[in-house]
Amino acid sequence: FAFLMASFIYPVVVAWTWGGGWLATILDVGYMDFAGSGVVHLTGGVAGLAGTIILGPRKGRFTNPAEFETHNLPLVVLGTFALWFGWYGFNPGSTL
Repeated sequence: FAFLMASFIYPVVVAWTWGGGWLATILDVGYMDFAGSGVVHLTGGVAGLAGTIILGPRKGRFTNPAEFETHNLPLVVLGTFALWFGWYGFNPGSTL
């Protein structure tokens, strides 16, 4: 999936937006993308939505909710801190 996304899907979406693509000229409004974040999040969000639609809900989630194992809270907290650390480094760097 990563190869397909990086080789075909992302370059097509970039061509649509950056450099005067059809999304950049629609309704004569133009398109301004700060540090490329609009294209990155648009592409990732649509890919994530398509993946969840294809995979569907987890097995056993709605049939026996009492027997379903919950998330691992320490890993959730660790992942949250990793995201925060990355954001604090990336966002100021993208404004330079």
